[in-house]
Amino acid sequence: VLLTPLSGVAADRYDRRRLMQASQGLAAAVSLAFGAALAMDAVSTWMLFAFTMLMGSSNVLDRPARFSTAFELVPRELAVKAVSLNTIGFSMARVVGPMLAGYLIAAFGGAGSFFLQGVLYAASGLMVLAVAFPIRSTEKAQRSAFGDMIEGLRFALSDPRTRVLLAVGALPFFLMIPVFGTLYPIYAKDEFAAGPAGLGLLLTAVGVGGTLGGFIANALGRAERQGFIQTAWIVVMAAAIMGVALSPSLPWAIAFSVIGGAAEMAHASSNMAMLQIAAPEAMRGRISSLLMLNPAFISMGAFIAGPLADAVGPRGASLALASAAILAVTALYISSPVLRTLRHK
Repeated sequence: VLLTPLSGVAADRYDRRRLMQASQGLAAAVSLAFGAALAMDAVSTWMLFAFTMLMGSSNVLDRPARFSTAFELVPRELAVKAVSLNTIGFSMARVVGPMLAGYLIAAFGGAGSFFLQGVLYAASGLMVLAVAFPIRSTEKAQRSAFGDMIEGLRFALSDPRTRVLLAVGALPFFLMIPVFGTLYPIYAKDEFAAGPAGLGLLLTAVGVGGTLGGFIANALGRAERQGFIQTAWIVVMAAAIMGVALSPSLPWAIAFSVIGGAAEMAHASSNMAMLQIAAPEAMRGRISSLLMLNPAFISMGAFIAGPLADAVGPRGASLALASAAILAVTALYISSPVLRTLRHK
């Protein structure tokens, strides 16, 4: 939340290749340091908080530069496809990463796993050297970094397309994605009596769906009616969450979780690409950085989902949140001509 606006300014002002390398270098250093602390049995609680904050800072520095480079490397008409391929990579990591982590911890211990993670982050930074970036204008900045940040925020609030895309993009994070993180543990423990293994299957199903959703978004990358498509994906995701809430057993919930994960990622791909298409070239980093605020909406939604589950159970809470998402996006679609007429070009 604190660094996101500044990271967007950095992505617009500085060499994006170096920003990505710096972010991966920071992640590598933090992982190696934490691995060393584990190896020496010197880890304390404050180190966990510091590790989380520093890795979060690395992600915030990396994402705006990474997202906006897609528009430097491919023609504009292929931008949605490029972004969807990027999301496929993230979704596959959500599936493969947790599975590998268990084996790595068993084979090398916690410290060894962090050492390996640090090496992989360093390798990721070196791989950026293989990408041929086009030469960008290096005109001297006319205003301060704070002025650039305010300019980007002012554009986001005043431009009709950007404003509605930010609203549609934030909606799933506030009302539906908290179901996965906040309510799925309750489903696994109390509703399906499946324990940690059941929770792992549910979350893996969301990741598998996300990978499928990336491929679907790639196939629909050149479809014109992106406003309608984004609205439809929110409805599909809400319907999938309702399916989880009405599932009589864990296998049914896993199947609906795949659908929900696919809809989540397909929606995110379209929304991310259209936001950058709507942004002027000089502001693309600042606008894409605002997407990094969406995880904050997950935390806000969790404060609603948790107490709601205490009041009406996880199934009732899921139905209520999904219904609210459908009502909200339907009202937005009906009331916003900008969303109804939003096109790829």
